[in-house]
Formats: sequence, structure tokens, C-alpha cells
Amino acid sequence: MGHEISGDPSTKGVVRVPEGFSTYETWPFECLHCLRVWEEEYLVRRQSDGHGNDVVIWTREGTQVQPPWSGMFCPHCGCGSVTTFPTGYLAHHAEITARAAAVPPALEAAGRRHPTPLLPYALLAISLLVFTGVEMYGQAIRH
Repeated sequence: MGHEISGDPSTKGVVRVPEGFSTYETWPFECLHCLRVWEEEYLVRRQSDGHGNDVVIWTREGTQVQPPWSGMFCPHCGCGSVTTFPTGYLAHHAEITARAAAVPPALEAAGRRHPTPLLPYALLAISLLVFTGVEMYGQAIRH
């Protein structure tokens, strides 16, 4: 049927399949932790396995990788909470790309540290306000 098994004994079991096609795709991403926005370019090879099934191989810089929606980590903070946008999204929203590229060096360095947790400070502030309020109420009742 157009697919044949090679007769060469050194390639026993190898099935010749029709050539597929390759395309370059640029995928935009955003880190949900540090809000970094960036793009990755993939070479996507689509072909048939000879049994009617489609095979898609994703490569980046010559190395086979997982598809963009699987296992992406932020190159800035290393977080695995990453979302994708529709292909070409950032081309139509250049201000996002420009804003992400224009991060001052001081903020760049600060972004590498973990943010200070606010909950302990908020609880301390609330406690002080409650204590002060109780003291003021006590003073008002005595007079």
C-alpha cells in the first residue's frame, strides 16, 4: 500500500513511511508566579506512522522536547505554574512584550528572591489595632 518493510537484514522491522512536514511555531507563555512573559520557538514535525496514526514531534534548538502545554517551567523563577496564549498573541500585544523586556536591573535582581510573606505582618498590625482600640475604649469608659 505504499508502505513497505525494508528487505535489508540490518534494518529488519523498519517501516518506511511517507515524509511528513515541519513547521515553525512560536508559543507565548506567562509565568503565573512572577508574571514574566516570553516566547519559545518550536520546530514541529508532523508525519504518519504508517498505520494511519499521526505523529507530532516537538523540537527546540535541535532537541526533542515535550509539547508547550506540558512541563514548561519559567526561565526566570523556575516555577512550573506557566500558562500559554494562542499562537501569535504577543505579536498583537506588543506592549506586553515591551513591558516584560523593560524590567529594570534592580527589579530583575529582586525578582529572584522569594517575596516576603505578608500574613505575619498583617496579623501583627491587626493585633496592635485591636489592643489600641481596647485601651482607648477603656480610657473612654473611665472618664
